[in-house]
Amino acid sequence: MNRLRLLFYFTSVGIAVGYFFAFLLFFFTQFEMLADQSLVIFVWTVYGIMTGLYFKRINRKYTFFIIEAIILLMAIFSGKTKTLLYIAREVLHASSLNQVKIPFIIAVVVVNLINLYIILTLSKYQKVYTKEELKELKEKEVKLSDLRHVDPEEEKRMKQQRKKVRIITLAGFAIFFAVYFAVPSFKSGINTAFATLSQFDTNAVIEYLRGWGPWAAVVSAILMVLQSVAAPIPAFLITLSNAAIFGWVIGAILSWSSAMAGAALCFYIARGLGRDVVEKLTSKGAMASVDVFFERYGDRAILICRLLPFVSFDFVSYAAGLTNMGFWRFFIATGLGQLPATIVYSYVGGTLSGGARNLFIGLMCLFALSIVIGIMRRIYNDKHKVEEEKAAANTDKIEKSEVTEAAK
Repeated sequence: MNRLRLLFYFTSVGIAVGYFFAFLLFFFTQFEMLADQSLVIFVWTVYGIMTGLYFKRINRKYTFFIIEAIILLMAIFSGKTKTLLYIAREVLHASSLNQVKIPFIIAVVVVNLINLYIILTLSKYQKVYTKEELKELKEKEVKLSDLRHVDPEEEKRMKQQRKKVRIITLAGFAIFFAVYFAVPSFKSGINTAFATLSQFDTNAVIEYLRGWGPWAAVVSAILMVLQSVAAPIPAFLITLSNAAIFGWVIGAILSWSSAMAGAALCFYIARGLGRDVVEKLTSKGAMASVDVFFERYGDRAILICRLLPFVSFDFVSYAAGLTNMGFWRFFIATGLGQLPATIVYSYVGGTLSGGARNLFIGLMCLFALSIVIGIMRRIYNDKHKVEEEKAAANTDKIEKSEVTEAAK
């Protein structure tokens, strides 16, 4: 019975999250080329089912109602309340709003009542902690930073390495900006490139690249590196454009190799300029937790981000560069994670459309989200392993002290 309750609650949370992102698509129409409302809700519903099968308790019991309230407030304040019905019509493939209006309202009321009942009767199926008990558990909880074994020599070597990278990075930036302000044609070309990317229009990017004739491949590679460093725009715009111009095979090779160069550059910029600044703004303890996460699960985290079409690749590279994660581990994980995504996006851009395109992207999103659950499980197991080791060490200590006392 408890498993059914968990499954229902987490599935409804998944649907609510899917509804939230589907609603956002009406504001960010540039992403509609990659996913429609039905696909978004389907992916998050399946993710909700997977979490319902994995988790054994409900820790944040008001999550569903909070997400629902956010969606409702967004719809009211934006004047798009009918959009909620449009999404339902899209998902159910109904011909008119009248067909879904009454069933939609009934479904919302029933789901809310069932979830309210689940929350109100939560104490019958799991222990409900008080604020004091939660605070005590939080203090005893094993942190990610506790899983780290610091080598002072390694730490010193990495600081020296970051210093060298900082000097090279600053020199590179100085040369770039000197050329940018000294050569008008170079400045004009960079400005035009960024203006084209910022339109978020694949056709505009295709037209821009074709205008370079035989130099289109070189310009595309430079554009991919530049957008990685300075433009918070997902690289799929250039990937789809390359597939349309050069064919999906050549386009995939070009996109993958130039994206790898951009990722490496972002990684070293963050490694050289960002680490020490971030440590000063936050704390070494906070960065230690982030380091542990990337050291233990970084390759999986990078794989997830590379598979999700709405995540900007450069943000992932910068984040990895801020940690103590090794470059080659990052580079290999990026290459492996980016390769299938690049091939699929290139193939989508070159040949697929409609349902087949949505199926490909939906499967990748589900695969990425399933890895999220795997990481969560491993973090949980690692923390509890350390917890058990600490408990065992304390028991041995107590036993030894008792033996010593008895001997006296």
